[in-house]
Amino acid sequence: MSKIQKRQTIRQSVSYPAGTAFAYKIPEGYFGNLTEEQEAKVRAMWAIGFKFIEICEAEEDADKEKTLEEKYVPPAKQSRRLPQGTSETHQKYPMLVNEILSLLPTTEHNLEKLARQAVEALDHWTPEMYRLIVLRVVKHEHPDALALRFLRASKWDIIKAMTMMGQTIYWRTIEAGVDDDILRHGEGGAAEDEKNNRGIARALGADFMKQARWGKSFIHGVDRAGRPITHIRVRLHRSSDQSVQSLERYTLYLLELARLSLRHPIETGTILLDLSGFKFANFDLTPLKFILKQSETNYPGSLGLILIHNAPFGLKTIWRLLRVWLDKELTSKVKFTYGKKGLRRWIAPDQMIKELGGDEDWEYTYDEPLPDENIQMKDTETRDRLLEERRLLSLRFEDLTKEWVMNAQLSEKAREICERRNKCVEDLADNYWRLDPYVRARSIYDRQGYFRGADGVEWYPAKAEEDSLREMMEKVKSIDSCGASHYEGVSDTGDESCYESD
Repeated sequence: MSKIQKRQTIRQSVSYPAGTAFAYKIPEGYFGNLTEEQEAKVRAMWAIGFKFIEICEAEEDADKEKTLEEKYVPPAKQSRRLPQGTSETHQKYPMLVNEILSLLPTTEHNLEKLARQAVEALDHWTPEMYRLIVLRVVKHEHPDALALRFLRASKWDIIKAMTMMGQTIYWRTIEAGVDDDILRHGEGGAAEDEKNNRGIARALGADFMKQARWGKSFIHGVDRAGRPITHIRVRLHRSSDQSVQSLERYTLYLLELARLSLRHPIETGTILLDLSGFKFANFDLTPLKFILKQSETNYPGSLGLILIHNAPFGLKTIWRLLRVWLDKELTSKVKFTYGKKGLRRWIAPDQMIKELGGDEDWEYTYDEPLPDENIQMKDTETRDRLLEERRLLSLRFEDLTKEWVMNAQLSEKAREICERRNKCVEDLADNYWRLDPYVRARSIYDRQGYFRGADGVEWYPAKAEEDSLREMMEKVKSIDSCGASHYEGVSDTGDESCYESD
């Protein structure tokens, strides 16, 4: 069998559903198109995690009430640290090494050493943190899609992926307070702090609302590949306008909202860095730097394209020098564009806002939070009922995943379990959208009708007719590796230098 035939066979036999709303083929390594080896690594990540939970819970004192630190601060983050090179998890649960040996993919070399490394990676986890993946972190996303983001970011190294994922969940839960603070507080909370609070809380609220009202950064529309676009209008940014804490808080808020607008596991986002009117005297790309840092660490695989638009003379030359020291995968996503002709390769003219030379008659305006828009968040009885429903669904997902990884890969039994598992994930997504109004403060995108809960996101309500969408899809000839469509009458070979990053 040739290598090509073997690869095709593997692609046809993976146990993930292959349906997609996109006009292009799912890339290899993404949910819906995994090689046998890639699927084995996803299975191993779940198997190791659940074996960790099983062993920890078997040895715990059922009558002992855990503190918050014991639940959510892993050994690697605790002040009491063992000597370098020693794993606290290994010291506490020495049998884990042998247990993990049976769970790792058989294609790996030196399994015993790899098993020890896997146990060391578990120093970044607690059993409660593992359960947070489904309970809180994935929201409407398939848990496998989240795991795959970390696997791709770590170049398919299971140990690195597990370590990165554990660090991210700790960061979300303890350090950044993404769900319990930033999303729960939202724009309404910031506006209230600005008006009625004092000291630091009032300053943070005022800074947050200033960024929202000015529209220095906002989400609107999609590019030709269907990716939501985060616009950054650099000319409006001044570092003195807000504290670093306020800037990072608002940027994380936007990243989370952009993530909520993704409705398929292979989707990523696009950043449009608009440098129109930008002068080197005001050089400050702090928002972009922070987004790139978060995209590499806590939101891996969430960034599909970076459009640097209307860059001033000299910046492209500087970029050619800088990119030598940057990650090649990241630099491949960077494209320089000039004028509306340059953007047309990536964004359809009727979906490009007029500010950028497009045909869409839209401009950013901010609607202030409404007095009672978050009243559902006071209904703790309904919230707790939905959270309990989610807890039970997450336990069902856990049981189905254990059953899935215990059955031979590519077997009919594994396929059948996978179907039930995917149905459970659909129920989890449905649960999230019913829970969403009780745990997340409303945003401008909710108030202006773009976010529609379980019904998705509609950036262009007037263009949503099914016939027009089908017609648009039929026009697509191909999409390149960065997701750019090539439409008849759009490409301009005489101006190709405007499109590329080199």
